[in-house]
Amino acid sequence: MTIDQFAREHRLSTRLDECGDKIIPGRLKRGDGARAERQLYFDGDQLCLMLLDCKPAIVSIWRALGGKLWLGDISQDDAGRRVQDVKVVGIPLANAHQAIRLARVHQRKVISEVKRAALAEQGKATRFGRRPAS
Repeated sequence: MTIDQFAREHRLSTRLDECGDKIIPGRLKRGDGARAERQLYFDGDQLCLMLLDCKPAIVSIWRALGGKLWLGDISQDDAGRRVQDVKVVGIPLANAHQAIRLARVHQRKVISEVKRAALAEQGKATRFGRRPAS
């Protein structure tokens, strides 16, 4: 499975990272205001999850994903908060939903046909800011 197929199947958006590789970005902000980079990506045909500068990990949560787990050292960021890097390689596709949730990736919403028709009748945008053709 490729990253495009995976993203389409789970209603996720992709972008290119700074190296030019295609990733599925997660939410950057943590609850305490710090920024933790989270992303899903494919290494060959294996689903992988990487978190940079996140709160120190609870190992059992990450082991539940399956795959090979790598935990970085716990250190302090510029604001004095404890941070850690986490990487899980080879996540089984059966655990994909849990990986999406842990990466805090937002899935695109699906509008029902009834709601889409009601919005079109009102002249409102139905997708990506486009208005229906009149």
